[in-house]
Amino acid sequence: MRVFFVALTGPRFAASRTRVFDYLPFLKANGVQADVSVVLPDRTSTWTYSRRGAGRLFHYAWVWWRSLLAGMRTLGSAPRYHVVFVQRVFFSAPVAWLLRRFSKKVIFDFDDAIFTTEAPGEDLMARLRTWHHSRGLARMLRAASGAIVENTYTAAYAERYCPSVSIITGPIDTQRYSPGRAVEERGDVVLGWIGSYTSAPYLELIREPLAELGLRHPNLRLHLIGEGGFCTDAVPMEWRPWSLQTEVRDLRGFDIGLMPLPDDPWTRGKGGYKLLQYLSMGIPAVSSPVGINREIVEDGVNGFCAGTRDEWVSCLDRLIRDRALRRRLGKAGRAKMEACYSLNRSSRRLLRILNSTVRARV
Repeated sequence: MRVFFVALTGPRFAASRTRVFDYLPFLKANGVQADVSVVLPDRTSTWTYSRRGAGRLFHYAWVWWRSLLAGMRTLGSAPRYHVVFVQRVFFSAPVAWLLRRFSKKVIFDFDDAIFTTEAPGEDLMARLRTWHHSRGLARMLRAASGAIVENTYTAAYAERYCPSVSIITGPIDTQRYSPGRAVEERGDVVLGWIGSYTSAPYLELIREPLAELGLRHPNLRLHLIGEGGFCTDAVPMEWRPWSLQTEVRDLRGFDIGLMPLPDDPWTRGKGGYKLLQYLSMGIPAVSSPVGINREIVEDGVNGFCAGTRDEWVSCLDRLIRDRALRRRLGKAGRAKMEACYSLNRSSRRLLRILNSTVRARV
């Protein structure tokens, strides 16, 4: 079988890494010839990105131009492959229509609820981006013979346009994200969070719980991995820059993982990747009961769900005080990741989807 992957970015970015590049060794080992075309190479997607003004407009124009080129390249390549797998790339309407005509076996993969607004109160440019995403997503789903999404919420949207929708959450590479070797017990308890600048504002949801816990537990620490955007004097805290090389080492310094979320149309479509990372590494987590978080975290088994201020305080307080509880929940979380969300399991599922796509009548 020959599969042509069109990835939005290179492996530096989690969505393309987990939903394309991490699959490649398994597919190759199982006789699949997989070729990859990257729309926004890592070296350019970093320097073109800007959050404000003309820089952001330039970035959007750059993405549009690169997507147009990728669409033309895909049209030329499609006839040589059994399946074309497009990961979160929106082709123009003529290209999408022609792709469906030239290659009847097209799979479109997307994570997150990119059909809706990312945050309330977006400016005009962000609203235009959301409008473009919603139109582009519907167009690509209509052009596809199958879609792959991360949860039932995004699956319900995809089913409006696409005849066949599959769910693969994550996946998480449980060989890479694994508990470290036992170390000498330290006196501090570290609350940890990993994410980007877009999700850092969600930490505001637990500002008050952190303040109360800081008074109760002088040994509490807060370690955040990613870009800045949140600050508190309630507990000693440290921001660490994210990199693929240091990510696992930094995560191993966490005792408890955090994933606060508001409940809105955007967050209900998130894939819970923070939780997959925490639990794979044997770190118990406390999360808001939003979207797929409710499936990943089994309350009291591998972590806790906290929907109110008092619940955040109570759940974190229990974990801070009880080292044995942290170990027990962390071990259960690791076991669930291996059984339900591991890269190996998801790779086998993807291979079945690819084989089914090839065999299907169109």
